[in-house]
Amino acid sequence: MGTVSKLSSEPAAAAASAAATTRAIGLAAAGRAYLALTTGEPPGLDACVTCPPAAHPGEDLLAALRDASSRPRIRAFGRDEGYRLEDATALVVAAPTPAAAAELARWLTRRVGRAVLPITGPLALAATFAGRVGFAPARPRYERDAAGRVRVEAFELHVAEHCNLRCANCCNMSPLVPERTLAVAEVAAFTTRMAAVLHADVVKIMGGEPLLHPDLPGVLRVLRASGIADRVRLFTNGLLLAAQPDAFWEALDELTISSYVSAPVKPATLELAHARARRHDFVLNVKPVTEFAQVLSPRYESDDARTAGTYQRCWLRHRCLVVRDGRFYMCTRAAYASEFLATVAHEPATAPLDRSRDGIPLDDRDLAGALEAYLNREEPLGACRYCFGGDGAAEAHYQLTRAEVAAGVLSRKLAVVR
Repeated sequence: MGTVSKLSSEPAAAAASAAATTRAIGLAAAGRAYLALTTGEPPGLDACVTCPPAAHPGEDLLAALRDASSRPRIRAFGRDEGYRLEDATALVVAAPTPAAAAELARWLTRRVGRAVLPITGPLALAATFAGRVGFAPARPRYERDAAGRVRVEAFELHVAEHCNLRCANCCNMSPLVPERTLAVAEVAAFTTRMAAVLHADVVKIMGGEPLLHPDLPGVLRVLRASGIADRVRLFTNGLLLAAQPDAFWEALDELTISSYVSAPVKPATLELAHARARRHDFVLNVKPVTEFAQVLSPRYESDDARTAGTYQRCWLRHRCLVVRDGRFYMCTRAAYASEFLATVAHEPATAPLDRSRDGIPLDDRDLAGALEAYLNREEPLGACRYCFGGDGAAEAHYQLTRAEVAAGVLSRKLAVVR
């Protein structure tokens, strides 16, 4: 499987981290734009972005780094894969004075969720990124901490499963699922249960479209009270932001706006979000989205070796953990598999599709032990038979028609006639 123990990986990881930091310092100190893949399998990325003096240089630098490491930009190097800030192994920011550099580092550290090193120099932000892969040698096995909780990178909460858009290739199938929201009491119950056995670096409030939920401040309050994560981040397409009350803005920790090219957020709404972020001191990230990766496949994969390879390479199963209908799933594709089979036009399975072990019931007597074993499992899920994992091709972002949704289409390029 390619996993190694923490003990054997720690010296190598420390050396790699030191080398990454040294490279990032050199890039930031040079103060000029730079972008190049590094050696390795999968390859990493070294990047440096700059900006002229501005009222809010941190926002400009962060937006430039997101763009530089995006899939469309990396395609110029012959690799059809982008890099995310979660993959950064080192981040260094430069500013003309030590005080300015320290302030920028503090601001950026809060927004990217990891330490940013300040140095003096022309305005620049440098980062080294690791390549994403499922069980790469650098990824230790999941283990329980001293409190008996399994530590994970991210945990998702789908507070509203439906959406006000019909995006092709939506990995949560939001255009095809019925309207459904989680009551605040329901969120409190299962997050309290999960917090006893699992702790996440970040909990991601997603959907569907979360702004369709009637009480997001209430959801945010119970999430913080549960102690399930260090940070709470809300994802939205931003189209309903202008109508949100003060209580919404006041309750935020982090807000990520995905501005889709097929349904962009109005400039005035983005200006409002930036103004609110400064007033209420929450983390704001704006991500222009020009394409979606194909994740769900309507074609059944009968080859065991290909299915196993997709699963082993899949990084999504480490960042899309979710609870749905009383069960814990390592990815949203497994959580929505029943809806997929019922609503999406797909090829029939050529062998019995066993999904009985695709999730873990929350009433398991040894839930922490079951989670640890489940997250470290070597065999793919039943749902993997209809999934590309992290290997899916990219498509330009577009909206499906109502007729396409009614026909069970997730992608025009992958459409299967019923």
